[in-house]
Amino acid sequence: MLSISTIARVIVNTVRSNATPADFDIGLLLVKDTGYTSERRLQIYDSGAAASAALVAYGFSADSDPVKAAVKYFAASPAPSRLLVSCYPASDSLSEALGEVLDRTSSFYGVLPVGGTISASDWVTFAQYIETQEKPMILFVPVSAMGSGAPLNLLHAGAFKRVLTFYTTSVSDCAAVMGTAMGLELSHKASAFALCYKTIQGIQPSSSLTQSTVDAIKALNGNVYVTRGYNYLLFENGTVCNGMRYDEVLYVDEIAADLQNAAVALIADNPDKLPQTDDSTAQFINRFSSVLTNYANRGVLASSVWRGSDVGPIKNGDIVENGFRLWADSYDNQSDADRAAHKAVPVQCALCLAGSIESIVITVNVQV
Repeated sequence: MLSISTIARVIVNTVRSNATPADFDIGLLLVKDTGYTSERRLQIYDSGAAASAALVAYGFSADSDPVKAAVKYFAASPAPSRLLVSCYPASDSLSEALGEVLDRTSSFYGVLPVGGTISASDWVTFAQYIETQEKPMILFVPVSAMGSGAPLNLLHAGAFKRVLTFYTTSVSDCAAVMGTAMGLELSHKASAFALCYKTIQGIQPSSSLTQSTVDAIKALNGNVYVTRGYNYLLFENGTVCNGMRYDEVLYVDEIAADLQNAAVALIADNPDKLPQTDDSTAQFINRFSSVLTNYANRGVLASSVWRGSDVGPIKNGDIVENGFRLWADSYDNQSDADRAAHKAVPVQCALCLAGSIESIVITVNVQV
């Protein structure tokens, strides 16, 4: 199956405030396998029972990390529907193992290596590989220490956009976090969600983390699972290594994929040719507007003041209605080379994410 990017290419530029279609609800376990055979390279399961039974049949013990990870992944609530498991030989690097999967499918979003010892430098190398891939995905990384040379510190220093670190001593607990993220996406097709402050089913919050340690982990854009008060079991803060929220990265990835598909559908399904005229640009913008309106209705995008640098017709301080604005230059200004290559004029888009509330101050005024 060839990529559609040669027809419609989406370039995503993330502006922070001054301040091929993919399945975004499926996780992938990369399992180092000393008994590897080629038929184990890629399997898909729809339950923890099925995945764990297959791994036990492969020779993994019932209490091994791969088996426990598969079970905890599906224990999430809401539960994900599917899990990809790719066993790979010990001679493969993580990048080589993932590359073999990508040669076969792009139908996954979360990635978690399980089994064997992974060094800090290996994590960084793998994160760099994932960041360079055309296919969007998020790497889930269990971390258990802080300090110079620790994976948490090195991944934070790399400001990786596609890496989520979780402070835990259990690799399988990290699979539960990935399962929660995939399950939330599956159950929110008509609305938006935030990973922050969610309860992770099947695992226990850390009882040893002090507030100062939690603050230090969060300062490195790491994530923790803690008890607040006596009743609230909370995953905090749902951030990736560059400080963006997981759901921000997810929804930008989804929007890019949907815009790409809308462009290809307009070109491929049109019974007539699309002329290189401004009327065709209007058709693209109309299709893209429909896609983005859906995200505004879901609560992913919202009307906002543009706080980034000036871009196209939008100036700092302008109101972006419904959270998006689309524009394109006229074909009168298209270069001869682009016209001869039958290219459309680029359509540009400005997006304002709706964000999510994570704290509030309550002022109580009392008359005595």
